[in-house]
Amino acid sequence: MPKRDDSVRLAGAAGRGVGFVILMVLAWKVLAQGLTFQGGGVLGFIHGVDLVFHEAGHVIFGFFGEFLAVLGGSLNQVLIPAIATSAFLRTRQWASAAVTLFWTGQSLTDVAIYAADGRARALPLLAEGLIHDWHYILGRLGLLESAQTVGRAIFGVGALTMLAALVLLALELLRCWNAPASPPEPA
Repeated sequence: MPKRDDSVRLAGAAGRGVGFVILMVLAWKVLAQGLTFQGGGVLGFIHGVDLVFHEAGHVIFGFFGEFLAVLGGSLNQVLIPAIATSAFLRTRQWASAAVTLFWTGQSLTDVAIYAADGRARALPLLAEGLIHDWHYILGRLGLLESAQTVGRAIFGVGALTMLAALVLLALELLRCWNAPASPPEPA
């Protein structure tokens, strides 16, 4: 019969392994989606979570002028998981940091879809009469003709961030799997 410490270590490794598989599937779905928004399923749910932080960003950054108010939506939806990642890294909670880093990358790909649509403005907005954030941002920066290029660049950064998260989680899984069992405590 395995020692209790081995059971805890193996359960930790199993949890990280399941998490790794889930993030691999999500990464595949995000990469397969590319710059085309597909609102259903798990990615639609995650987009809804991103959207809450996006809309809050308009309010939070609204205190700093019109341009930052508009940019603040996309900025906040990426900053929230990035800040969580930073907190987990500081406390050496590697698996949690990997999950929130993955979310940061996914959120970047979500922003990329919006940015790439800046010129075409084909994506539906939350309500009639709202401005398209990235049409405004890219227009102000003189980059409206480059919306697809900007979107692809942001998507690439998001994809690399998700890959870094998968590597971090794989390393944490190996660390947990290979951790020596501590001797049982005396009864």
